[in-house]
Amino acid sequence: MSLRFFRRLRRSSLAPGRYLTEGRGLFRVLSRFDDGRSILVVIEHCVSLETYVLAALELEALGFRRVRKSTPLVQPA
Repeated sequence: MSLRFFRRLRRSSLAPGRYLTEGRGLFRVLSRFDDGRSILVVIEHCVSLETYVLAALELEALGFRRVRKSTPLVQPA
């Protein structure tokens, strides 16, 4: 049995309009509900447009991480 360490998702990563991935698909955060004890997040798959409601702990357990902006390889002149 192997132990798997989960990367914590910051609250800012779960803000509406942010993008997440689990390594295969791209998901957009539609909304976040925080009751002080747990966080529920509504995400939308960017290709199929299916929506899912998951707890932040479930997203972490599934290996979701924030998609960051890439920097351009060539700077415009």
